[in-house]
Amino acid sequence: MITIFESIRFKTLEIFLRYSYNKTGNKLSSIELSTQSFIDALNDYLYLQNREYPEKPCLKLVGDRYRLSGNQRICLYRGITSRLKARNRKSKLTQNLKNQVIHIDGYNVMFTIMNYLLGKTTFISNDGLMRDSGAAYGKIEDEKIIFRAAHLLFDYLSGTYARETIIYLDTTVENCENHKITLETERTRHNSSGTILLLKHADTKLKEIRDGIVATSDSEIIDSFSGRIVDAARQTLRQAFKIKITDLKSLLRYD
Repeated sequence: MITIFESIRFKTLEIFLRYSYNKTGNKLSSIELSTQSFIDALNDYLYLQNREYPEKPCLKLVGDRYRLSGNQRICLYRGITSRLKARNRKSKLTQNLKNQVIHIDGYNVMFTIMNYLLGKTTFISNDGLMRDSGAAYGKIEDEKIIFRAAHLLFDYLSGTYARETIIYLDTTVENCENHKITLETERTRHNSSGTILLLKHADTKLKEIRDGIVATSDSEIIDSFSGRIVDAARQTLRQAFKIKITDLKSLLRYD
């Protein structure tokens, strides 16, 4: 159980993080994702992806054509996929986790939550999954934010009535042992059944899973898994805040 003191501490941290990091972050994100050049780039990139042109050369071609910023290019790359892939991924999405075993791509989910709290650009990709423009994984920008992210995640998980949650963490991420302890602490506080694993290649293990539900926004893992997927980061933030996130699909002239 979370004490009153802990609740106040978490709320204070939440307010500090949202207001100190997001004063300019959210404004910048909204502007960058609403420019005509970015909207035109989205549509051109989708046109090329639907015709199966290679992603990275297309990204450079379209990015250079419309003079996109680095942040916009990341949003384009992570936010748009072909119509076929988008439909296949959407068909796997579920919110019903009752009595299910949930395999959680730990850092994938946690980084999305943390990047939202840090004011990074977050958006809904055209495949229906929430993603962000945060830098490559490997090092956490602000270590104290992981406490809040872990608390929010287990707040969400504890209300799903999942039978068991298994969180997979990459050992390549700095301070992963401490992150495991933080997650274990929150798991115990929330009386959640499950385990937390430290693995050298967590994504490889997740690609081998054949049952239960997988929580991730990693495209390769989703495409390799034939079962159900849950967007745990999006559901966590939706429960915790009244989030307003740009849906890139709404900017497309055709789907």
